[in-house]
Amino acid sequence: MAFTDNSLVPRSRLYPDESLDDLLRGELKLIQKRRGFRYSVDALLLAHFVLPAAGEVVADLGAGSGVIPLILARRGSPHKIIAVEIQRRLAGMARRNVQLNHFDEIIAVVHRDLRKLPEILHPASFDLVLSNPPFRPLGSGNLSANREKAVARHELRVTLAELLQVARRLLKPSGRICLVYPFERWSHLLAEIKQAGLAVARTQLAYDRKGGQPKLGLVEARIKGRGKAEELPPIFIETEKGKFEL
Repeated sequence: MAFTDNSLVPRSRLYPDESLDDLLRGELKLIQKRRGFRYSVDALLLAHFVLPAAGEVVADLGAGSGVIPLILARRGSPHKIIAVEIQRRLAGMARRNVQLNHFDEIIAVVHRDLRKLPEILHPASFDLVLSNPPFRPLGSGNLSANREKAVARHELRVTLAELLQVARRLLKPSGRICLVYPFERWSHLLAEIKQAGLAVARTQLAYDRKGGQPKLGLVEARIKGRGKAEELPPIFIETEKGKFEL
């Protein structure tokens, strides 16, 4: 699992087009763009769904500004988190967020095309691989003029099938892969998981509100199935107390 990446940015640096925001009700601080790519409820839901057990080694494929690794380091007890981000500016931002919150010993940020991870990371070395992947195939929906948003939402740099193959390769035989995906493409996600030789172990749907419609799906898959998949109770993004928070 060795790699070299010395392009760290001083933790005090904040650029004019960035904001410094609270995360987890002030438990963490997060640098992100004022306009453009910003984290959404998807990341909070996935972090809540996957909270790792003590001592687990975790890989986040497509870490963005580092929101999920920060939450897992703060609320969970992982041994190590490798946060992989293909976009250079977001990877730099993730590094600054890791340093700002003093998680340098737990989280390592890697700027790399995830399809090339097998070149630097040992196979079968992770207990948990997670991702909030691009969900729109090329030619569908409106492609954002903002490059960071476009790469995060559309399969410009990696497809779901490619991501699952890499995740499967990195996963220990007893490990798990967890994803969040729009419910409108839920059947596509489940089909791709099966095609990758994985078995669904656990699912949970996130509704916009009670009595509303499912918006997002969360899934845990494993290399070896354990019988019928567990269906967790639904979770609601909007409640009488406000938006979903951890």
